[in-house]
This record gives sequence, structure tokens and C-alpha cells, in this order.
Amino acid sequence: MPHDATSSPRSPWRRGFLVSLATLALLLLAFETVPRFVAIDKLRPEELDPVAAAFKYSRIQPHPYLAYAGRPGFQKPATDTDPVLVAHNSMGFNSAEVSWKKPQGTYRIVCLGGSSTYGIGPSSTWTNWPVKLGEELSARAARPIEVVNLGCQGYSTFESQINLALRGVDLEPDLVVVYHTINDLRCALYPGVVRDNAHWRAVWPVERKLPLEAALERSITYKTWRRYMTNWAEERMNLGAYAIVDFGKYAPDDYAQPTDPDLGFEAYRRNLVNIAALARAHGAEVLFVTEACRMGDLDRFGSAQLQRAGYERMTQTLKDVAQQRGVPLCDARAVLESTADAQRAESGTDRIFVRPDKRNGEVHMTDEGCLLLAQTLAKRIAELGLVK
Repeated sequence: MPHDATSSPRSPWRRGFLVSLATLALLLLAFETVPRFVAIDKLRPEELDPVAAAFKYSRIQPHPYLAYAGRPGFQKPATDTDPVLVAHNSMGFNSAEVSWKKPQGTYRIVCLGGSSTYGIGPSSTWTNWPVKLGEELSARAARPIEVVNLGCQGYSTFESQINLALRGVDLEPDLVVVYHTINDLRCALYPGVVRDNAHWRAVWPVERKLPLEAALERSITYKTWRRYMTNWAEERMNLGAYAIVDFGKYAPDDYAQPTDPDLGFEAYRRNLVNIAALARAHGAEVLFVTEACRMGDLDRFGSAQLQRAGYERMTQTLKDVAQQRGVPLCDARAVLESTADAQRAESGTDRIFVRPDKRNGEVHMTDEGCLLLAQTLAKRIAELGLVK
């Protein structure tokens, strides 16, 4: 057979191409297969999809009416690097286990609030202020006392009135304690204020993946590219991305350019009235509590003066609604802040609020701060004769 001079030069190229293609396919097969059986740093499932891993075991989960709520049974054990111990009950509340039906003869209190009520700051579930309040009252009362912590990080009175309506009243409370200020302030100072807080509270995104995307997510190669070659994970790892409208858009100061804060302040007033009316409609007493804050921690914001003035206005609104609606008030803010001021004057720092160099300063309390708040509340509850 005659030699085909035109095909000869291509043969080595073709062979080289086919060898390279086969090698690439084998490498890809190995990359897809080996990590499924051998733990390899940076290729473990929780590292390739930290978002899914984080929310699978996170302390909160989506809720159709509250945006999000505490995850039932969540456990965060204490470690050497993070000594905080958290243990949710089966309802998702950061407090001891309770039944929906109130036990005969028990005096039950439900506490509404944001992260300072939930327990961001203290060393454990068992040292947050609602738990300590139960201990303080139990030491004084002749009947069983139960205090249920309905607080959740990021909640304002918008969420708390819904939380009380859908879950709190079913606990048959005798007393509803309301501890809210700073989150409502931030809602009022966020750009684009509207009456229902839709300018602040985002709808939790529900991903409905196309078949192709779902198929790609079964590929380790694809997930490796997505994790390490894009900013996909960084955009999703912060709770704010799921819970706050336009999260990060106005950084570093989300509160420097409010559009209609008066509307936000009036919404706070309205929500307090609603909470009090709802609690009373279900046979519960109500106690409003002023929220304490280390005001100096606000100075890191360019809008510090705006926030300081707004905080005072919010506090006064709480007092006004209490007076107008005949709701008892506990001015815990005055007690905690004066104690913290005295400690700073003596030693240069206070033991009431968490360290100011931490991001979760401001209203978040230490164990000592939680205990002082609980003692202040227990004293006021005794003065009012609310534990009957």
C-alpha cells in the first residue's frame, strides 16, 4: 500500500492528543472519586459547601412568618476556643424544656427580645437573663416558676408580636416581659423605611434549582471551582445576607442615611401597643423593660450621634406607651448602665457588657450583667406583686 504522506505528520499529534485526553479523563475521574472515600483537606463536603453545612447545624432555621426562628434541639458544646454552651429546647427556645400546657399551679413568664434576651454574650444557656430570672423568682416565690426565653437574635418588636401571637400565647403565660430597643432603632434608621419593616427584614431565599444545577452539584470538580474560584460562599455565610434587605450595600454604616425615621419610631410605638393588647387579651400581665446599652460602643459608627439620639427617643417611647396603656415598667437600663459606669470609673472597664472590642458589644451582657438584670427584674416583679 502506498504511503500516505498527508496523514503521517498528523498521527503523532493525534496520538498525543488522545493520550492527553485520556490522562485528563483519568485525573478527573480520580478527582471525582478519591475524595468520596478519603478525607482530603479542602475537599471535604463541609468545606466545599460550607453554606449547607452551616445551616444544617445552625442555631436558626427559616420560618414562614418570622423569617427565621431558633432550631429545635440545637446544641453548641463548649470548646477550648469557644467556651459558650448553648442548648435549645425541643421548641427551639434557648431555655429549659417546657410543655405547651402550663402545669397546674405554675406561674409562667415568657420573655420577648432580640439577641440580648436570647443570650448572645453570656457563657451559656443557663446564664442568660431569662434563666437567671427564673432562678431569682423561684428563690422568692412559694409556687413553681417557669420562665421561657422567646428571644432570638435580630428580632425586633415586628417579629416579637408575631412570635407572641403564634407561639407565646399558647404557652399560657401569666406575664409577658418585653425587652426591646436597639433592633427597632436600627430598623428605623435603615434606608427606605416602610410601615411593615419590609425595607429591613428580607424574605428568606428559597432556592429552586434547575435540573442542570442540581446535577452539577453532584460533581466535586464543580463544587471545588464554585468554592475556591468564586465568591459564592462569602456572599452566603453571614446571616445578614438571608435576613436583611440589601445586606452590605450601605457598609460600613447602615444607619447614616435614614429616609423616614419618624415612621420607624411610630411603628415601634404601634408594635408595643399591639404586644400589650395581645398579651392582655390572653389573660397575661405585661412588663416593659428599658434595654441597657454601653453607649460608647456606638461611637464606632459615623452615625453615632444619630443612633444615640434615636436610642433615647426609643427609650422614651417605651416609657410613654407604658404610661399611656397602664403597663408596668422596669427601668433596668438605669441600673445596668450606672453599674457599668461605676465599674469603668474604678478599673477602666466594666463587667456588665461584653468587651467593646468584640463585634457583639453594645447591648450584649456578660454573665454578671445577665444576673444583675435578672435581679433587677425580680425585684420589680415583687414590688408590683405580679407573682400571684
